[in-house]
Amino acid sequence: MHPDGVGPMNQQVQDHQKACCADLYAKPVVSWLLGDSFHPGGSELTERLGRMLDLAPSVHALDIACGNGTSAILLAKRFGCEVVGIDLARPLISCARMAADRENLGALLDFVPGDAEALPFSEDSFDAIFSECAVSTFPDKHEPAREMARVLKPGGRIGFTDVVLANDIVSEILPGWFSQAACIGGACSAKQYRDIFESAGFSGWQEKDCPKELPALLRQVRMRLLALEVAGGIGKINVSGLDLSAAKKILAVIEKWVRSGMMSYGIFVAGKEG
Repeated sequence: MHPDGVGPMNQQVQDHQKACCADLYAKPVVSWLLGDSFHPGGSELTERLGRMLDLAPSVHALDIACGNGTSAILLAKRFGCEVVGIDLARPLISCARMAADRENLGALLDFVPGDAEALPFSEDSFDAIFSECAVSTFPDKHEPAREMARVLKPGGRIGFTDVVLANDIVSEILPGWFSQAACIGGACSAKQYRDIFESAGFSGWQEKDCPKELPALLRQVRMRLLALEVAGGIGKINVSGLDLSAAKKILAVIEKWVRSGMMSYGIFVAGKEG
């Protein structure tokens, strides 16, 4: 394991992993398991992140790995800021655009397909960047961090929420689709997250522990996994390719780690050095 929690990986393997992750989150079954926001804490935690980033009508923000656009739409409505959302999964981008149209927020929102490792924007394009439960899913976390620094204006702020580990062993012992969907497979310790983004030019960290959010999501997922198993068994939902038995075992391990303090959830906010 690399000291920052990111092991060496060739480009072909990285591209395959990113494509699989994008396809996974685009599956209706996975989005149903995790809920509309795809992350712990839901709208309350998203609003908290927006306040920590000082979002306002004058702010032009970027949502990295925006999914179906739930967070971008919420923050645009709540703070009046302009938000561009980017995601590798084109089906999710289509869903986000339709959702924005339904909310009549076309003037504030734009959603584009793209890769966090090669953002399709010029330097110094945004005042703020946010990302929820996505940094842990990036195979190479350094390149997205550098790209965020490139497109963020000097003095701009980044904020992300993610799973936080007390050590770096989880990705080696919890493989599989459920680990990936739960943002566990590539999660880091707080120090590892800071080291990665500090190497890209970010500093002045604010960190908040969110002890209730992850257990609440895990309880929801456990109930929905049981319902999904029943529905799949009688043929109401197509669960082909998803090993639900393995998912339940991994969920039990995750719950144990959360109870023991080995795993938690947190908010990280920092500024781009001028």
